[in-house]
Amino acid sequence: MRQVGRKMGISLLLVVGLLLTGCGQELKKENEQLKTQVASLQKENADLKTETMALKGDNEAMKKQVDEMKQHMEQMQKQMKAGKPARKR
Repeated sequence: MRQVGRKMGISLLLVVGLLLTGCGQELKKENEQLKTQVASLQKENADLKTETMALKGDNEAMKKQVDEMKQHMEQMQKQMKAGKPARKR
């Protein structure tokens, strides 16, 4: 009776061990896939940050250009009120 119990216990341990080993391989594969995805997303994040900085720079340059145009327009309006011809750029 004890031998049958031992054989059953050993058999059960082997089955559990094989199941865990099989799951371990799947977990390793999934882990590698997730690592690849994380690396890809980190690269994409860095690219988006770079693009954001470039767009902020473009935005500031455009704001400066708009301010210069407003000043030029105000100068032209003052000249028109004073009766002087507007100066061409």
